[in-house]
Formats: sequence, structure tokens, C-alpha cells
Amino acid sequence: MSGAQKSKLDIEGQILHMESKGIQFNIEDKEFAAEYLKSNTYYFKLKAYEKLYNKYRSGENEGKYINLEFAYLRDLATIDSLLRKRILSMAIDIEHYLKVKLLNDFNDSPEDGYEIIKELFTRNEEHYKNEIETKLHGRTCSDLVEKYKDGFAIWNFVEITSFKDFSELYALFYARNCIQFCKDKKREKFKGEYYYFINPVRLLRNAAAHNNCLLIGLNKSPDDNFNFEHKVSKFLSGKGIKNTSLNKQLSKPVVHDFCVMLYLYSLVAPKTAQEHTYGELKELFEGRIIKNRVYYKNNSLISSAYEFMLKVVNIFYNQTKNCS
Repeated sequence: MSGAQKSKLDIEGQILHMESKGIQFNIEDKEFAAEYLKSNTYYFKLKAYEKLYNKYRSGENEGKYINLEFAYLRDLATIDSLLRKRILSMAIDIEHYLKVKLLNDFNDSPEDGYEIIKELFTRNEEHYKNEIETKLHGRTCSDLVEKYKDGFAIWNFVEITSFKDFSELYALFYARNCIQFCKDKKREKFKGEYYYFINPVRLLRNAAAHNNCLLIGLNKSPDDNFNFEHKVSKFLSGKGIKNTSLNKQLSKPVVHDFCVMLYLYSLVAPKTAQEHTYGELKELFEGRIIKNRVYYKNNSLISSAYEFMLKVVNIFYNQTKNCS
């Protein structure tokens, strides 16, 4: 065990614990906070957003948060929830449109649809065996799995596969058919035009689907597995965003992956879907997100990320409107 066990806290204890850390109740009082924690969320989830605020480094308040209100945490939790819903919807659309693209290209290829799935399975036999077994006893696609388990083809496999396994199928298809679909001479590494955009979208989708707190990622640095998407950075630079801002904000994985998602959506989704989706995002960023913008006027971490993401949303929204 990495640290000492902590005592269980009831709602009153949670309020006292927040006070001990410098969290204040001037905007929303303790009674309101207690009721909110009982009915709307739980303490560990709400307190996660405190990581976006600084602490006193010395003096009598050393270790306590600087000017942090309970209302700020609650507002961030609400914004995060709304953002997760938009992200999840976009990711589902992207997955669908990538499958449409793949199957259309498959129809124009010499593939028979069966050999490619056989090759995919041989690359990780144990994994796919377990996946099929699990889905065979599931509630959503067990009929399909039962019908095709002895001979999947690409057109029925995409109906039962996870987003991660789909990305492997996507890479395999375009690698096998690189001569036909690769536009340059780097065919030995070709995995499809959109392959390197898929993983950031998948990771963001997974976080949203599991109700992870996304905004706390504004204070996280990239890890060793982070792959910076230069094409997205170059595109945004061409739209007028300064390189200093790009380098600062895109170094935050959650912001980077959000921008990749918007970029990939612009490449694969129909114009009508883009106009609707970017319109909803614009409405969220210019509406509910800034309802309590005064809360964040002294938090440059949050406010600068917001201004950057709003610019990106408007770039894609305006691009779609100009193409209408």
C-alpha cells in the first residue's frame, strides 16, 4: 500500500475537510453544499477539480487553496459533464463514419472480406478468441457473433468490434492495400489516411464514456505515450492561432485530443452533421461554460485553455458555415 489509509467521512466530515484545505462557502453555503453532495455527486469526484488551483506556499495558510470556492468546483463539474456528453456523441459519429469510409474503400479493393479478418485474428489469437467468447454471451450482438463466429467477414466484423480493435483492422486494411490508397511513396508505413488521429479520439471517448473528470487534465503534462499530432497543429496555425499558444495548449493531452477530434470530425463527417455538431459546441462554449466566467478570472490555467478551445471550435464552425 502506497500510503496510510484514510478515515471514512460522512457529508459533514467532507465539508469540514474542504474547509481545512481552504475551500470556502461564500457563494454557496455549507447547507447547499451538503445537500448537493447527497443528491448530485460524490465528494471524491467533485474535489478532483481542486487540482486546477494553486495553494499557499508559506505563511499561516500554507498548504491551503488560494481563493477557492465550493461553487467553483461545482460549476467545473457541471461544465465537465456537458463537455463529456458532446465528446461522446462526436466520438460515436467518428467511429461510424470511419467504418463507412473503410467499407466503401473495401468495395473498391480486391479484398474478399474474409482473408483480412483471418490475418487480423492471427496477430492476437488469444485476444480475439476472448472477445468473441465474451460477445457471444453478451446482450447486444450475440446473435451476430453466433451466426458468423466460424467465418467473420469485414462487413459483419465491424458491427461487433470495439473501437480499439477497429483501429487495428483499419491499419491492416490500408497496409494490405497501400498501393491503391497511399498517395505518396511512404507505403511501407501506411496505415490509412486517418489512422494516427484515431487513438487520441478513442482515448478521449473512453474517458468521457467512463465519466472521468476531463478538465483536471488541463494541469497534466504529456507522458511517454503521448503522440503530438503535427498535422492538427499545422492546420490551426494556418487558421491564425499563434505557435506559442499552440505549443502551450496542445502540450496538454486533453486539449490536444479534443482538437484532434474536431479535426478528424471535419474530415469524415458529412457537412450537415458538422454544422449541427460544431453549432452545438459553439453554443456550449459561448453559453453555459461562461455562465459563471467571473469564477475563473484569476485562474489563468482555466481561462487560457477556454479561450484557446473556443477559438478552435469557432474555426471549425466557421469553416463549415463558409462551405454551406
